[in-house]
Amino acid sequence: MPDTAASRYRWIVLQTGQLPLRPDGQVDRLAEHRCTILMLWPEGETPQAGNTVLTDPCFTLEGLRSAILELERLGVSLHVFNRVFVTHAHWDHMPSLPPHMPSIPFRMLDCDLNGVSAGLKAVHCPGHHPMGMALVFCAASGERVWVVGDAILDEEWLRAWNYFWPNAYVGPEVVDTWRSVAAIIAGADIIVPGHGAPFVVTSELVRSLLALFPGAPYAAHCLEVAERLRERLAQMG
Repeated sequence: MPDTAASRYRWIVLQTGQLPLRPDGQVDRLAEHRCTILMLWPEGETPQAGNTVLTDPCFTLEGLRSAILELERLGVSLHVFNRVFVTHAHWDHMPSLPPHMPSIPFRMLDCDLNGVSAGLKAVHCPGHHPMGMALVFCAASGERVWVVGDAILDEEWLRAWNYFWPNAYVGPEVVDTWRSVAAIIAGADIIVPGHGAPFVVTSELVRSLLALFPGAPYAAHCLEVAERLRERLAQMG
C-alpha cells in the first residue's frame, strides 16, 4: 500500500464491541453482544457520503447512542453514510439499525473495493468464517490498521489463543484461524477486532503469543504461525 498522505485515512470507533462469553468460559452478564463499528474517511477531507466507509454497521440501541454522540462531534449525521464493508456474513456483523430508526439503504462494497478511494485493501482472513475479510488502510498518523472482524474477537481472546467454540469449528477451520491471526499480526500496527476495542501490536504482545502458541488447539498443524510471529518480532527490534 502506498504510504502517502493522499492514501491515508482518519478513523473513529462508532460502536465498541462486546462479547459476554469470555475465553475461560465465564459469561459477563453485564456485557452486550455487539460488534465493533468503524467509520473511516480520507485524510484532509470532510466525511460525506462519497468518501466514507462504515465497517460492520450492526448497531444495537446502546451502541447507536454512542455513535450519534461521536457523529455530532464531527457535525454529521449517520444517515448521510451508506457505503459499508462487511467483514463476514454472520448476523451480528450485517448492516442493521434498531427498530425505531429510519432505515438506511446500505450499499455493501465488494472485495475489490470498486469505487472506493485509493489506499484501502481487502485481505482474506478465513477461519471464523470461510469468506472472512479484513479491511486494511494506513491511518493519518502512519499506522497500518487492520479491521479484522471475528478473525480476532478481542485482545483477551487473542492472548488466550482461543476461538469461538460455540460455533463448533473443526480442526481445519481452527488452523485457518491461526494462520489468519499470523497474517494480521505480521501486517498490522493497530488491530480493530470484531468484539472489542482497537489495540496496538506491541513486542510484548507478540512475545506473549509466541510463548503460548504451543498450547493452542491444533498448533502442531500450523507451525508456520510461530515462524511468522518470530519474523514480526524481529522486525520490531
